[in-house]
Amino acid sequence: MEPGARPVPCRTLAEVFSRVQAGEADAGVVPVENSLAGSVGETYDLLLTHELVVTGEVVLPVSHYLMALPGVTRSAIKKVISHPQALAQCNDFLQHMGVECIPFYDTAGAARYIKETLPTDTAAIASKRAAEIYGLELLAGEIQSNRENFTRFYRIEREPRSAGAKNRSVFVVSLPHHPGSLFMALSSFACRGINLTKIESRPVKKDPWQYLFYLEFEGHVNDWPVKSALDELKSKSGMLRILGSFAVEE
Repeated sequence: MEPGARPVPCRTLAEVFSRVQAGEADAGVVPVENSLAGSVGETYDLLLTHELVVTGEVVLPVSHYLMALPGVTRSAIKKVISHPQALAQCNDFLQHMGVECIPFYDTAGAARYIKETLPTDTAAIASKRAAEIYGLELLAGEIQSNRENFTRFYRIEREPRSAGAKNRSVFVVSLPHHPGSLFMALSSFACRGINLTKIESRPVKKDPWQYLFYLEFEGHVNDWPVKSALDELKSKSGMLRILGSFAVEE
């Protein structure tokens, strides 16, 4: 988060994109992939349907905590609410507890719900900071099944930012449905020594069994090798759209 920025909470990823596009927020921060659960498909779909650009990224460690109202004991908990991803990432712990898991739109929102509704048989899974904000008591900490758990986020804005010393770019492309089309697309980068760091396929909503490919690579779209690769790829693709080039911290 930028120094001095005022956070604006949103219930859904779609709301984040809509607020930024409408100018109600200067920037948004949205998850793009988790080291255990994989890619966040909704973020990719929203990037395609909004005129916004990716201008940065941040990788954060994920630490989950079980929390409830002050005075509520762990043995009294019958239900646990949180975001589906958080519930899945704490599955081993929750199975051992033998509780009912109830999906909620957001981890911090689950903590807030506990604070506002005052249930004595329900706990939330959220961050330690959420417990501090809503005055909840921690019943257990670091309950995720795998401690090597990280989530990468994109920063999205209406306008691009300047390049840095080290950059990464992301784009989406549609390819003809014939043998070797993806290989030929990737060769445009490989033969120029450009390192692809991620590839993700997403279904075309109005064309069953057709797919779009989202690719990330090292470099900026203004670098000559990258421009040359993209120009070649345009001649092999049905559609190509740059979603952002952004500086990456060393």
